[in-house]
Amino acid sequence: MNDTIIIDHLETKFKDCVLRKLIEKEEDNIIRIISRFESLGYYSLALLSEAVEIKKNENTSYLLLLNLQTTIKGVKIPQNETIISEYEIIGLALLNKNYGKVLIRPETIEDKINDLFSHIDIDFDFDKEFSKKYCVLANNESLLRMNISKQFIETINENNDLEIEIDDNILIVRLRKQFTPENGEIIAKFITGINNGRN
Repeated sequence: MNDTIIIDHLETKFKDCVLRKLIEKEEDNIIRIISRFESLGYYSLALLSEAVEIKKNENTSYLLLLNLQTTIKGVKIPQNETIISEYEIIGLALLNKNYGKVLIRPETIEDKINDLFSHIDIDFDFDKEFSKKYCVLANNESLLRMNISKQFIETINENNDLEIEIDDNILIVRLRKQFTPENGEIIAKFITGINNGRN
């Protein structure tokens, strides 16, 4: 892949932002940070292809192009393996508040059925549409409720199909889709909107 694919595709759309490719030492730090996230641990291999800093109004976020590889073993012949490799863009933001461990993902029918019995999905009375669209799980519900803002939820609502994972004060966002310029724009718009210095 081209060394500056993110910048090539996004700099004309985000003229109010400064985009800068990270140097190797900075990339090493990003790799350490993203290794904390459970959703990236399910892959047989996750390689950082490109890391770009995106700065808007002195608030810094990151756009990461990852090569995510999944190994599928054969059922009848377990020795047979197929490796599927996809490039996906992921946004990363360092937040000012600690949210604990949080997962926000599009709600499925299975989630709705499970919620009838277990009630683990966290709903927000001030935004019922958000609560219908997204399943929210947290290891510390009171910490999440204390720190999450209405604006934070509104920024999520402006997009569809986002999956957000928060580990204390670090957030990653993804679409779980192959990288396209359009997906890159969605992630960049969200990450610059959420990282406004108040979250």
